[in-house]
Amino acid sequence: MKKLLYGTTALAAAGMIAGSASAAEQIKMGVGGYFQSYIVAGSEDDGVGQPGANRRNHKITREGEIIFNGKTTLDNGIQFGVQVQLEAEVCADQIDESFMWVSGSFGRINLGSENSAAYLMHYAAPAPSHWSHGLNSPNMSEAQAGGGTSFLHTNPVSLSSDAEKITYFTPRLAGFQLGASYTPEACEEGRWDGNNAALTERPCGGSYAGFSNERNSGQQSEVVEIGANYVNKFGGVDVAVSGSWGEANAEPNAAGVAVAGVADREEWSVGARFGFAGFTLGGAYRDDNRGLGTPNSDRQDYNLGLRYATGPWGVGIMWAHANIEDAGATGKNETDAFEVGGSYDLGPGIVLNGGVQYWDHQEDDAALQNANENEATIFFIGTHIAF
Repeated sequence: MKKLLYGTTALAAAGMIAGSASAAEQIKMGVGGYFQSYIVAGSEDDGVGQPGANRRNHKITREGEIIFNGKTTLDNGIQFGVQVQLEAEVCADQIDESFMWVSGSFGRINLGSENSAAYLMHYAAPAPSHWSHGLNSPNMSEAQAGGGTSFLHTNPVSLSSDAEKITYFTPRLAGFQLGASYTPEACEEGRWDGNNAALTERPCGGSYAGFSNERNSGQQSEVVEIGANYVNKFGGVDVAVSGSWGEANAEPNAAGVAVAGVADREEWSVGARFGFAGFTLGGAYRDDNRGLGTPNSDRQDYNLGLRYATGPWGVGIMWAHANIEDAGATGKNETDAFEVGGSYDLGPGIVLNGGVQYWDHQEDDAALQNANENEATIFFIGTHIAF
């Protein structure tokens, strides 16, 4: 809680200082964003009861956001800004993120719907072709995973996703920077995470719904997430190392009784990335107890990747692994995935990219093998446009 108080104190101080600095211009919003579209084809296990059964072997997929940004600098050097990310499609979470921020010699504070410090400060393996289709991408994952995972989450700690929070980043000193986030309730106004609705994000009810219920039968709340990284350059070598940790409290049921099979959720991760003469080598590891109170229910993810870029060209290779224990059982679901891909910069903000992925989902528990196991080869090619 002290971290939260420090952040709000800084925000209040910044506001008082800003009161005497009225010569700055009012914030004017600019428009940016991105759009990406791909042709995808694949082959996967499609027998009766298998993940690929009755599914097509090709598709056209796309994703995009329109991002509104605005900021102003006061006479005393303090900056205030705002960002709103509008999804380029109709979905439950129409506004992806929306938050205000203030920065100065004291550091930076984000307030609103935005990812945590642990998430934003993390480093991991570089995507071979582009982040939109990397094995870590939360935007596009084409292989069916059955009862396993829809995508490999070797990205950082992310207990609160885009839930309303306050985040403070220290100034960077000798290459080091710290960040801390506090989230009262791991929910979003209109979003429902159907992957595990009892344990993850639930709709908050909107800004006019009053205070959130603190007895939501296993929903995680009072989330604290901490991130740290070190970024520097030694001769011709770029170095970036990160670490993060997060913990949340599981809420009881309406009667105030702890929910069976639910526990306080905890995650931690480490990552690193090194660059030299056009080469980028990186990797990451993440451990998550998944907020489950049953034994044998943890999850571990890790990855390793290498990419080379010269001029407009770039090529790379990546491997990622996920180990998910079958909660309460003796088996586990394991995923290995490989990607080889490349990219070409057609012009400013226009990237043609493509590649091939191989996915292998394995299940120890014989009763779950048919539904959980899958072997898939995915081909994709498309264009990412930033504006």
